Amino acid sequence: MAWSAAPADYARFAAAAFASSDGPLLEAAAGSAAATAGLHATSQRPTVLVDLSRSMLERAARHIAAARDGGDWSDLPARIRLVQADLSELPFPPHGFTTVLGLGLLHLFEDVPALAGKLRAQLAPHGRLYLAGLVAETRRARWFLRALHRGGEVAAPKTGQELYAELGRPARFATTGCMAYATLPAA
Repeated sequence: MAWSAAPADYARFAAAAFASSDGPLLEAAAGSAAATAGLHATSQRPTVLVDLSRSMLERAARHIAAARDGGDWSDLPARIRLVQADLSELPFPPHGFTTVLGLGLLHLFEDVPALAGKLRAQLAPHGRLYLAGLVAETRRARWFLRALHRGGEVAAPKTGQELYAELGRPARFATTGCMAYATLPAA
């Protein structure tokens, strides 16, 4: 309610990323994979989920296992890897993924162009980067994002227009309520 964003839009954006190719997919800052577990469970794509938090990756494994068949979370398919890493120092050679997905992360980083550059470096030629994050499009969202920023939880709030400019005017960009969605080609 605070973000005036529709969960269905978030789900459609993630599904579009999964459907964009059949090559390797990287989910950056995957967290618990709450929004993508079902997609990971049914996709046949080789996939790497990256997060800085080991406990979040364990939650992601549980969510994916539950979405698959309710099986044991330690028995994920070999095509799915969980990697604990910092997005600024990814341990992969460049150009190894046809899709990079980062849901709900743009508002966490002060230097969005640097983040986008790091993630784009992971893309194979003709790959696509899918990024989403909160933007300060309403009075309520501005208030919440400012409060979270003062608490050190998020970066300084940006409007959709500011984010669009920081991302270098991406190929596709839309906002729904206070959630921005951007699709960028490989660099």
